Amino acid sequence: MRDLYIQLRITRIIPETPDTFTYHLESADGKPVKYQAGQFLTFLVQLHGTEYRRSYSLSSTPGIDDFLAVTVKRIANGEISRYILRTWMVGDEITSLLPSGRFTLDSAPDTQRDIVMLGAGSGITPLFSILQQALHVEKAAHITLIYSNRDEKNTIFRERILALQSRFPDRFTIVWLFSDPANTTGVYRRMSNSLLEMIAPKHLQYPRELAGFYICGPAEYMRMAQFTLTFMGFREDQLRKENFVVNTEAKIARVQIPQDTTLKQVHLKHQGNIQILAVPGNESILHAALRQHVQLPYSCKGGVCGSCIATCTGGKVWMSVNEVLTEKELAKGLVLTCTGYAQSDEVTLEW
Repeated sequence: MRDLYIQLRITRIIPETPDTFTYHLESADGKPVKYQAGQFLTFLVQLHGTEYRRSYSLSSTPGIDDFLAVTVKRIANGEISRYILRTWMVGDEITSLLPSGRFTLDSAPDTQRDIVMLGAGSGITPLFSILQQALHVEKAAHITLIYSNRDEKNTIFRERILALQSRFPDRFTIVWLFSDPANTTGVYRRMSNSLLEMIAPKHLQYPRELAGFYICGPAEYMRMAQFTLTFMGFREDQLRKENFVVNTEAKIARVQIPQDTTLKQVHLKHQGNIQILAVPGNESILHAALRQHVQLPYSCKGGVCGSCIATCTGGKVWMSVNEVLTEKELAKGLVLTCTGYAQSDEVTLEW
């Protein structure tokens, strides 16, 4: 499945904050890269003789920006992010998987509804992509951005967000929250359950059952937001979240995997080509494929990012962890190969 990979060239580097940079990209072969607002790219980074895969959200918006862009923040103890910020230069070519991700806007251009975005820190990256799409395309909607940061100096896309507010004053509301009041003007408050309970209803202009919430930030921030909104009575299908930093190894270690060691036949179908793998029932499909030198798309290996999604068109697959697929998507046969185990003697997966 080599055609799942693309070569990209860096055309411009823009500093956003002292520790965050945006990289403008173009395909090395000159062909346009198709993607949706809110999706991400998974880069293959070679470091110390080892290949690492890291996913970064696209901060550009198709149909609005004439460039492809990702925004990378330096993470404490994050060797790969530090390596990228230190070494990537204009003109460099990098390898990526094709754009992926389920954190996208459910389009309804003629529907009067509220789109509420909750972002903290670098969680603004996919939200900004969706924000631009919503303001330009969802012309009947009112958009509210509740954006938490330490201070103004460390606020990614601040000027661009203010420019959007000036352009769409009647349809776009911003709530700035800063946890450190030093050298900052604005609301000095850290997001909490009680604050969200107060803010969210205040900015809804249409029936609450039509509202959609998009959440991205640190894990504890997203857990708080999801719990609070659920407690407030919003349905699960009204809430969308994008996971950034995940500890998948610890989560997988706590899961009881199948004990079945019998070999299953897994048929991999992609663009008319078929590969057949022998996969033990106690080994994930992705792990078995990589062990047999069959390249499948993946990033997190923990059931969180969605890079490895396939459609099961035959047989049965059990997933040990799934934080990506909704009940509707599961009903359509979508599965995660990184946490998916073949449970029937034959399984067919399609991409």
